[in-house]
Amino acid sequence: MKKVDLHIHTNASDGTWDVTELKNELKKNKIDIFSVTDHDSVENIENMQNILKNKDNLIFIPGTELSAEYKGKEYHLNLYNYDIKNKELLELMKWTNQNKLNSNVDYINYAANKYKNISVEDFERYANDRKRGGWKSANYMIDKGIHKDIPEHLKDVYESGLKAELKSPEEVINIAKKSGGKIFLAHPSYHYRDSVMPIEELKHWGELGIDGIECYSPYNRDNTRYYIDFCKKNNLMISGGSDCHGSFIPSRKLGVPDVSLDDLNIKKLL
Repeated sequence: MKKVDLHIHTNASDGTWDVTELKNELKKNKIDIFSVTDHDSVENIENMQNILKNKDNLIFIPGTELSAEYKGKEYHLNLYNYDIKNKELLELMKWTNQNKLNSNVDYINYAANKYKNISVEDFERYANDRKRGGWKSANYMIDKGIHKDIPEHLKDVYESGLKAELKSPEEVINIAKKSGGKIFLAHPSYHYRDSVMPIEELKHWGELGIDGIECYSPYNRDNTRYYIDFCKKNNLMISGGSDCHGSFIPSRKLGVPDVSLDDLNIKKLL
């Protein structure tokens, strides 16, 4: 029985592991089929492909986690087996990342009026260590002693009312489809921690053209069957992943939930 994890982050976005470290962890955890799904990035896809050898006995499915805004909230879509050189897809990622960076700067400008020893100029000089995981503004505020941890930072950002402009799901899915890949709604219970995504919303994502849903996810908890049943009734593929970020988010462990190939419907990805 092959073990699968199709939602993993590296230091190309907000994870802590480089591709060699990830490969070692995959072997340690006896995972056979995996994907790197960095946020709006393909930076480590070729790096991972270049270090894999036949003797590793690992099946790598190239991925990325695309950002979109729906009803004022950020949603994520995992794209697999796309053309990593697709110009329109790369432009979408570049646009998204620039907007997120601009939002970081806007937040620091806000923070400079609220806290001492904070400035945009100082932030721009700050050398962010990507091996720590997370993102530049969070690490900067923690190193400045303003915030003690990521949750405190996120609370302050939320209170600022600032957020990055993102493309609509329609536009993101359209571009993703044209890249030749298969696109999945990631962790559908993310915005519904104590319940499930309503059927009408799931149907809406289906109408937008998703190919599948990440039914196995730490966020879905005991609601996995709810999403699996929806996929089976609507002819959608079934994926699963840990959303592991290395040591950045220790609670999200590689290979958890424990998913095998038999649990999923990803034949089109293989």
